[in-house]
Amino acid sequence: MDVFVLTTLSLDDEGNVISRNVGVTFNIHDAEAHGAQGVEHEYQTHSINANWREDAEVTATVLSMRAFREIVAMQIEESLR
Repeated sequence: MDVFVLTTLSLDDEGNVISRNVGVTFNIHDAEAHGAQGVEHEYQTHSINANWREDAEVTATVLSMRAFREIVAMQIEESLR
């Protein structure tokens, strides 16, 4: 899935040109409309995994299993003393 970060160029207090994030959208049409407003408006495209929640759950499960394995290993080591 693509995410579009909308940016706008502006001037800071010292007169330097800086880029500011002004929004995020999942709609390419909104991103292109933002870019069409002028040369100071543009957008960046970032791809993210549509199943990020599922990946996060798997990661949490793996971390929990590793922690559990460490606890079991410590208990086995202590029982062998």
